[in-house]
Amino acid sequence: MDCIGSDIEMMDISSTYDRTMSVTIVLFYTFVTLFMFLSYNPKPKKIIESIRSFLLHLLQHNSEEGGGSGGGLPASPSARNAQPDSDECLPKVKSIWDIPGPRRLPLIGTKWRYFLGRQRYAKVHETFMQMHRRYGPIMLDVDTVPIVNLFDRADMEKVLKYPSRYPFRPPTEIIEVYRSSRPDRFGVTNLINAQGEKWHELRMKLTTGITSRRILQSFIPSVNEICDDFVELIRHQRTEDGTIRNFQDIANSVGLEIICCLVLGRRMGYLTTNRQNAKFMRLAEAVKDSFVYIGESYYGFKLWKYVPTQLYRNFVRSEEIIYDTIAEIVYEALEEEQLNCPDNDVKHIFISILQTEGLDTKEKISGIIDLITSAIETLSNTLSFLLHNLSQSVQHQREIAQEFNHCVQNITNDDLVNARFTKACIQESYRLSPTTPCLARILEEDFQLSGYHLQAGTLVLCHTRVACQSEDNFHNADRFLPDRWLEQRDENHNVINKRQEPGASVVLPFGIGRRMCPGQKVIDIELTLLVAKIFQNFEIEYRSPLDTQFQFLLAPRTPIEIRFRDRT
Repeated sequence: MDCIGSDIEMMDISSTYDRTMSVTIVLFYTFVTLFMFLSYNPKPKKIIESIRSFLLHLLQHNSEEGGGSGGGLPASPSARNAQPDSDECLPKVKSIWDIPGPRRLPLIGTKWRYFLGRQRYAKVHETFMQMHRRYGPIMLDVDTVPIVNLFDRADMEKVLKYPSRYPFRPPTEIIEVYRSSRPDRFGVTNLINAQGEKWHELRMKLTTGITSRRILQSFIPSVNEICDDFVELIRHQRTEDGTIRNFQDIANSVGLEIICCLVLGRRMGYLTTNRQNAKFMRLAEAVKDSFVYIGESYYGFKLWKYVPTQLYRNFVRSEEIIYDTIAEIVYEALEEEQLNCPDNDVKHIFISILQTEGLDTKEKISGIIDLITSAIETLSNTLSFLLHNLSQSVQHQREIAQEFNHCVQNITNDDLVNARFTKACIQESYRLSPTTPCLARILEEDFQLSGYHLQAGTLVLCHTRVACQSEDNFHNADRFLPDRWLEQRDENHNVINKRQEPGASVVLPFGIGRRMCPGQKVIDIELTLLVAKIFQNFEIEYRSPLDTQFQFLLAPRTPIEIRFRDRT
């Protein structure tokens, strides 16, 4: 009788707990979850099924430590024994809520890890490495919606290679909130957060120029000139022992110079010492700060959605500086009767964007601003990581220089195509030190991933950086080995042995498919020409340890010091 009484008492407590949870959780999540899912995916029927599953899970008070579910009381022995025997014979379909992960708490999900200081926002990329080692190939986080983290290469390939006409990915919310508050400057949609057919329209009309092979090849002579100016800037700014104290400053300069020449069709002169002015330095700092605030906006309570928190005010201040400065550059270019860039194809990119029909002027200007802003930070970080990796081996530096020994003046497109070792070094740096640690997608159909059934509308993060540093996908994964990407050729340059790493498919620093970053080809040309010019003239040595931090992109944490010694 005592046992029965205790069981009844336990069931009464459980019932009370259910009612409490219903009031404190379900009302909160019903609206938020419905809004988030419907805004992410256009398939309401399957999304509503996902929401129903989510709410039912919140009402459960079954605590399974291995699955990481939070809260709740265990079912009593008598309740478990009361289950029909036939149910025990049925195979259990593992749902999203069976996925292992950190303990989930009411209202705050798994975000408590950051509130308590167990993990830091700036080191979230390292946290996911630890989570992979602890939980295996798949892990569940819970924010306002459940987030499935994928670490397995096969799972990522299923998601990223899904044949979608308009791949869906979650919007950057803080950008969406800010731009909706400034209708005087921004249109209803933009290239960053647009979805579906509108995203496709903006993508086609705003980025065709920078993805055209013909236009990019005609742009190579201009990049040669800019890279030569960059080498001279290094010579001028280095100290007596050859050290550049903060390499990222001049890396930002060359990034802005190249992208402005491509998009606006004119040289800005940012690589000459008299143009290293306060306005440009302010822009570079604002771009960096903006990415930092975007990264921080993904964590915490996100009160900035409802009140102007310090984080939101800082973000707005950075965005205002970016818009004002780049808009001034754009309008200066508009007022000039003759653009300075000599190639008409290059000049055509800027003009074609401004003359595009079917887009609001605000959409065109904001699109140009987004292209320029993204290019500055992406090139600066990618170049910094690449030079760090190459600084570990003087032999690698010399091999790159030898590939371009025959180039007395300009490096041509044929030279870039034949620079196999240089391209292998860039690819290996993409693998080992990507600026983008993961890719986000919203499932458009039901998926089976690592044995779990995920419904349409589920948000997944494909952690390509983790996969690229796994021994399951790459031999000696922690070492910088450009040779892994080289093909063996005979004396007639015919391929006799094509090497293929198992994990080659997850080296995706710019994304994949229709959602791939449109600037990939530009960055590849920039990096190849920059390292060619650098190692034709210098041997380099990193003077400071390289630490990384998450700023929406991965970026060097500390100022970078590089010694440039003249090549003899």
